[in-house]
Amino acid sequence: MMSPAVRILGSATGVAEAAADRIVEAAIAAVAARGVFHLCSTGGSTPAALYRALREPSRAARMPWGATQIWFGDDRVVPRVNPLSNVYPLDTELLNTDAAGADSPLSPSAVHPWPTAAADAPSAVRAYLAELQAVGVAHTTDGFPIFDLVLIGIGGDGHCLSVFPGSPLAVGGAPVAAGVSAPTHIEPQLPRLSFSLGLLTSAREVLALAPGAAKAEALARIFSDATVVGDLPAKAALIPTATWLLDTASAAHLPA
Repeated sequence: MMSPAVRILGSATGVAEAAADRIVEAAIAAVAARGVFHLCSTGGSTPAALYRALREPSRAARMPWGATQIWFGDDRVVPRVNPLSNVYPLDTELLNTDAAGADSPLSPSAVHPWPTAAADAPSAVRAYLAELQAVGVAHTTDGFPIFDLVLIGIGGDGHCLSVFPGSPLAVGGAPVAAGVSAPTHIEPQLPRLSFSLGLLTSAREVLALAPGAAKAEALARIFSDATVVGDLPAKAALIPTATWLLDTASAAHLPA
C-alpha cells in the first residue's frame, strides 16, 4: 500500500529541475486529457528554485501556461507581499520579468492565493473552497479538490502542508481545510490556513520535495515502519501516486 516512487538527485538544484520537468509533463498530459492543468503549489526555498527552472527557455516553451491554474496547499496569514507568504516566491520568480527581461508566461489571474486578509479563518476557508468550485476544479464526494499535481515540502518535524504532528487535520474525518494556530515548536510562529491530509490522496499526483541535510533525520523517521501519520503527517504522502524527490544529503539516513 505504501509504495511511492523515490528519486535521489545529486543536489537541491537537481531536485528543483526534476520537479520542473515533471510539472511540464503532468501539465501537458492534463491539458490533453481535460483542457486545464490545476497545480497546487507550496512555499519555501525549493519552490523558488523550481519556479526559476520552469522559466528556463526549453521548459517554458513546452509548458501550457495559458491552460494552467495555480493554487496553494496552505499559507501563512500574512500579506502576499511578505517574504513569509507562500505566494511570494511565485510572484518573485514566476510572475516577474526574468533576468533577461522577458515577461512572465503566466497570467496573474491564473494564480489563486489563500485569502489571508479575510476577517477570520473560517471565512477564508469558505472563500477559498468557493473559488475552487467557481473555477470548476473537480472534487471528490467528500469535498476535496482533485488537483492534477500537488507539491509538498517536508518540515524538519515531519509536517507537510500546515499539518503539524498531533494536528486534528492529520486524522480521518478532518475537515477539508481549516485555520491553524501559530505553531510554537517551529518557525515562523504565525497562524496558517491549510488543507488537511485528504488533499494528498485526492490528488492525481503528488510530488514531495525534500532536499538538504536538515531533512535527513525527519525522512528516516517518515520512511520507518515504526512511525504513524499522526506523529509525522508527511507520512501520508507514502502513497502510490506520490514521487519523493530527495538529494544525496537528505537521503543519507534512508535504508538502501
